[in-house]
Amino acid sequence: MNRRAFLIFGMCAALSAMSACGISDDTKPRDIPEPEQQDLGGAATPGGGVATGEGRIYLIGPAATGQTPLLQPVARTAETASELLNSLLSGPNDAEVGQQFRTAIPTGTRLHAATVQAATLRVDMTEQLLQLSGSDLVDALAQIVFTSSELDGVQQVKVLVNGAEQQWPTGNGTLQSAPLTVYDFPGRVPSAQPAYPAVPTPTDGG
Repeated sequence: MNRRAFLIFGMCAALSAMSACGISDDTKPRDIPEPEQQDLGGAATPGGGVATGEGRIYLIGPAATGQTPLLQPVARTAETASELLNSLLSGPNDAEVGQQFRTAIPTGTRLHAATVQAATLRVDMTEQLLQLSGSDLVDALAQIVFTSSELDGVQQVKVLVNGAEQQWPTGNGTLQSAPLTVYDFPGRVPSAQPAYPAVPTPTDGG
């Protein structure tokens, strides 16, 4: 066999081997076995959403030893009041849980509607909120009010349960039926005021 014939024979053998190893085209549609199926849509993020965007929700942050945990804002992507509140109801994401963020709002709480009337946001939620009492209820309400107040034009929040108005406790425990504002929950977020030095004690002859 001359060199030219040998090269042609080798090329044919290689092409034949590649055809044998390749995946043949289906001549008609067929079901793909479940173990071989892949999720082309991507996995859903468990818990809260990704901490990006210009919206902010308020979660209960980690507390130092002996201190009361405060509300802290985290980023969320939301363009409407409903989207922002649904992000709040989803709670912290995995990374935030790892940083000891949490929510006082009960699991399973759903939003019926969020509508703005003048400067008041009316937030209608399911009855799980009524399961809370004491400081847990105040924390949950503060989360809703501070998150809602991040929306442009919202100055106060009316929280309803299944369309019915309620009396809610403020930060000092007083019940009120009027719309809630961030000023009803003083001391629930870190202060923006700098720590002032102690006043020096006067000395004799000073």
